[in-house]
Amino acid sequence: MRSLRARLFAAILGTVLLGVGASLALGVVLTKSAVRDTIRADVENQAEALASQLGNLPPVGARRLRGGQSPPPVAPAGGLPPPPGGAGLGAPPAAEPGGPRPVAVLSLAVASRVLPAGAAAELRSSGAADGTAEFDGRSQIYAARRSGRSVVLVTRPDVVSGDDFSRYLSALLIASGVAALAAAAVAALLARRLTQPLRRLAGAAGELAAGGRPEPVPLEGTEELDELAEAFNGMSEQLELARDAERAVLLSVSHDLRTPLTSIRGYAEGIEDGTVEPREAAEVVGREAARLERLVGDLLALARLRQGVLEVTREPVDLAAVAREAQERLRPRAVEAGVELAVEGGDAHAVADHGRTLQVVSNLVENAIRVSPAGGQVTLLAAAGSISVSDQGPGIPEAEIPRAFKRFHLRAQAGHGSADGAGLGLAIVRELTEAMGGSVAVENLPAGGARFSVRLPQSDTLSRLNLPG
Repeated sequence: MRSLRARLFAAILGTVLLGVGASLALGVVLTKSAVRDTIRADVENQAEALASQLGNLPPVGARRLRGGQSPPPVAPAGGLPPPPGGAGLGAPPAAEPGGPRPVAVLSLAVASRVLPAGAAAELRSSGAADGTAEFDGRSQIYAARRSGRSVVLVTRPDVVSGDDFSRYLSALLIASGVAALAAAAVAALLARRLTQPLRRLAGAAGELAAGGRPEPVPLEGTEELDELAEAFNGMSEQLELARDAERAVLLSVSHDLRTPLTSIRGYAEGIEDGTVEPREAAEVVGREAARLERLVGDLLALARLRQGVLEVTREPVDLAAVAREAQERLRPRAVEAGVELAVEGGDAHAVADHGRTLQVVSNLVENAIRVSPAGGQVTLLAAAGSISVSDQGPGIPEAEIPRAFKRFHLRAQAGHGSADGAGLGLAIVRELTEAMGGSVAVENLPAGGARFSVRLPQSDTLSRLNLPG
């Protein structure tokens, strides 16, 4: 039985049947006790009523009991008189509907011989004796009440100890059978209801594994199943985003690799054919090789960040010094593009990785140089816990700002990315900044251009950092 539905059905049904069985056993015991108590109370009440009537009758030979019954004769010594209806106590008749019950009026001596040994002593001391005794091989519940020298004896068959109890037991068994059938139906419905969300989840997982896009699993089960469905839906969404990113990476990288390789091969063939000057070809080949190197470096950096193997240290960093270092590093690029690099701000301390911070700032400055027109200016502003890079380029459309740091997003938007960028620089900036416990944001300037702001933890927040070191 490997099916969860079958196991749930068996578990629920077994539990219910166990409860029904226990209830049946307890019901039999309680029913027997209730039936016996009812019979005993009935014979006791009848015996007391008859004894009271017998004591109030006048001493005449032809007296009658109240209610129209003739009093049974007193038994002679050694014999047991028949109760009303002509039957002896030793073989009490079955009571007819509306007819008399087995009753006898005995002398005390006769009652002492007929009843169990302890009953006679109770009759002499208290005038009453109750219990169960065997009469003619059949268990009887009796009640004896003394009235002068006579004893009124009322008996009823003890149906609990005989075959007569089968009618009560059969009713209990029928009720238990109906309860068991109802439990089976409820168990089947519960098992189906509990396993149906799992079947839908399994189907969606199979579709997802086959490369499809399953619909979100509905939340209509128990709290635990809803949590599982929410986790699956989140995983499915993230996997779909990862697949889209993978496709974008393959498309963009293949395009960005093909372009410089085609240029390098073309100029190499030109040198071989003598149609291109070697100096001109060397300049183009060098520029395209640098572009390939930058693309490969970006891909490696992203791969290391995703795998968590890129080491990020924690140390006090002077962001103003980082800005000046980035300025010196990229000054030749800025001069070539006709763009001025300006550094503003004084001492600006933070807790970060110096090398990774320089990489972040350099990427931002390099992007700013590429998008700024000749004669424009790129400004680096350092402050406590933050550093920003502003350019005078075309800016970023407002609708694209929330997705500006996604890989290849701006590169894929015609005219929005830099002309020779691979589309990974801003993604690397975000990954590195978040790895150092910081954040990065972009906004458009009123006068034109965009400003990228990097915020890093300050020295007094060192104890709250949770960075790999």
